[in-house]
Amino acid sequence: MKEKLQACLRKMKREQLLVLGLIGLLLLVLALPVKEKEQQKGEGGQGESSSAAGETVQEAGGREELQSQLEEALSQVEGVGQVKVLITMETTGERVVEKDTPDTTQKNSQQDSQGGTQNQETVSREESTVYEKGEDGRETPYVTSEILPQIRGVLVIAQGGGNPETVQQIQEAVEALFHLEAHKIKVMKMK
Repeated sequence: MKEKLQACLRKMKREQLLVLGLIGLLLLVLALPVKEKEQQKGEGGQGESSSAAGETVQEAGGREELQSQLEEALSQVEGVGQVKVLITMETTGERVVEKDTPDTTQKNSQQDSQGGTQNQETVSREESTVYEKGEDGRETPYVTSEILPQIRGVLVIAQGGGNPETVQQIQEAVEALFHLEAHKIKVMKMK
């Protein structure tokens, strides 16, 4: 078989080999998993998280709120002066919803040809999301817990960013607030 394949490949022209190679490459690309699409399908299909667009809006709103709170707090510190903060997120937050998983048991008895009884028991489990009704009558999934987004890094641009003592105070404050390592925090002097 190997010899037949080698003989067939020798008979092919350069253009045919190129087309065969491109088809193989195309099949390889189609076979590769696409993580983002699978995650979006998983979130939408399971009902455990809000839609991907809703998460992005929520994450952006939460990030902006954190940035403004940090700017306000740091601007109150002596020597810092005017401040601009940028926070990048590692992950978006996730909401875990309550699931109801009732078990249904069905028992069947059948008589076999020898006069004996054959018992069969079937257990099925169906999972469904638990909803709560609001005052306006709308149903929303019941959220049992919420996983906050993880922060990737923080950039602080401050008027006092040229003073090493002020830079250290800013870094220590951000480390304490967000539980970040020092290499994920950058403090720069504002122009």
